[in-house]
Amino acid sequence: MICPNELKTTMITETSESVERRLIHQRRVTCSGFARSDGTWDIEGHLIDTVTESVELVTGTIAPGEPMHEMRLCITIDLEMRIIDAQARTLHGPYPVCGEINATYRSLIGLQIKPGFTQLVKRQFRDELGCTHLNELLPPMATAAFQLLLPIWAQMGKPFNMVGGCHALRFDGDIVRKYFPDQFRAPD
Repeated sequence: MICPNELKTTMITETSESVERRLIHQRRVTCSGFARSDGTWDIEGHLIDTVTESVELVTGTIAPGEPMHEMRLCITIDLEMRIIDAQARTLHGPYPVCGEINATYRSLIGLQIKPGFTQLVKRQFRDELGCTHLNELLPPMATAAFQLLLPIWAQMGKPFNMVGGCHALRFDGDIVRKYFPDQFRAPD
């Protein structure tokens, strides 16, 4: 449980002025990757929202330090990043019916995490077809899946080209010039 008097913090702004502030809401999102004994991998996403002051909802009061939202989503993937199992759990939600949507996330089974995955699942679970908070877990879980499998693919000699995928690995950058010279493109 979070104690409200432990939550005072000071922020240094860009102009170096000290401004006292008080924590009201905290969202924590974690993603963990696990190797399974059957040769597949689990990616577990966990989202938890807590408040430091009571929140009155139509269904009751959320007390300081208690979760307003707490959801877990676990996907099992194979080496090609195909989802072979998916389980969603709502541990805490502001409304008693929040967890009723959990079984819908089984429809992730068969999808492959690849470019366009995030847009696909946003459409699949849009509006009343999904849970906003479970949906928010899917993009960082997809990233965690790549991070988990990259070293495994490298050990297998399976090429995975990330050049052009971010600022550091831009085609005209120094990293690409030095480490991936065959893909380097001089700036215009």
